[in-house]
Amino acid sequence: MKNILLIAIAFCSISATVYAQNPHQKLLDERGKKYEKIKTLKIAHISNELNLTTEEAEKFWPIYNEHERSMMKIRRELRSKSKFRPDSTEKLSDEEANKLIENILSMKTAELTFQKELISNLKGVIPPIKILKLEHAERTFREMLIKELRDRRPEKRK
Repeated sequence: MKNILLIAIAFCSISATVYAQNPHQKLLDERGKKYEKIKTLKIAHISNELNLTTEEAEKFWPIYNEHERSMMKIRRELRSKSKFRPDSTEKLSDEEANKLIENILSMKTAELTFQKELISNLKGVIPPIKILKLEHAERTFREMLIKELRDRRPEKRK
């Protein structure tokens, strides 16, 4: 009887702990699903815009995905280093502002370096015309996402 009681108490404790963590995990799962959906839409959009053949796609996507990972890392780093808001610039000292400017410039330089590397890696994998079309495809995809977000946003009432 004591064993059954101990097992029941342990089970309740474990259940409560798992239940308490579930909302956070659920939120992370939802974000992951949204990210995967956006990624899938982006792949479809770029593939369609560039009119990639099967052979080109097999070589293109590993290179492009690596580039995207590098760019995400740079952007995360930039966000973590520049935690100011434009409305709080008056609170920055000149030294802090200069340091922030240097961080922003170094991140922008890194972005440009990764962009050059992407173009260099894509030469020979896809024709130069498709490399040029890639910039347009990325831009139109961003515009499509922004439009979708704006359309979903409830209008502000005056």
